[in-house]
Amino acid sequence: MRTFIAIPVPEQVKQYANRIKNDLGSVLTDVKWVEFANYHLTLKFLGDINKNMLEDIKQRLITVGESCPRFELSAKQLGYFPNNKRPRVIWLGVEGELEKAQFLGERVDAYLSQLGFEPEDRRNFHLTLGRIRSEQDQDKLMQKTVSINSSLEKIIFAVDAFYFMESQLSSSGPRYIPLARIDLNG
Repeated sequence: MRTFIAIPVPEQVKQYANRIKNDLGSVLTDVKWVEFANYHLTLKFLGDINKNMLEDIKQRLITVGESCPRFELSAKQLGYFPNNKRPRVIWLGVEGELEKAQFLGERVDAYLSQLGFEPEDRRNFHLTLGRIRSEQDQDKLMQKTVSINSSLEKIIFAVDAFYFMESQLSSSGPRYIPLARIDLNG
């Protein structure tokens, strides 16, 4: 089963991201947009795991939650992977108490490395909006991005938990299923 660890985003942020996606959709036609229900911030992608590891992973993540404090983040600005010259992924970045988000990621790495999972080289917290499939309309996209970034509002949200998730792939797109909610109590 394919799994990952994610920070949920509240409905208000999902709605805001969806409005931005719709605005971008007016200039971009060849994009695979992320479904509204699937918006999240990825902490760590675990990949395929054996089902007999589930309980051990959950218990280690609960220990992580006990040592990590709650924190606040906010939507920041649009960006692209790998860069603006060759955009392939459109994302909405976040700012705020990123040092606490990084600490959470480091604790996840530390506890799961004991099970053989490699630590992340670096984390770039973002909410993926879509994956660009062609170079069509890139100039319009960059113009629209500048326009949207100049008028973004700041939406602050509290992070008081993270999730251990399963990703089920299908022809209609991925379906994300929560396996465990882990509260931040540090």
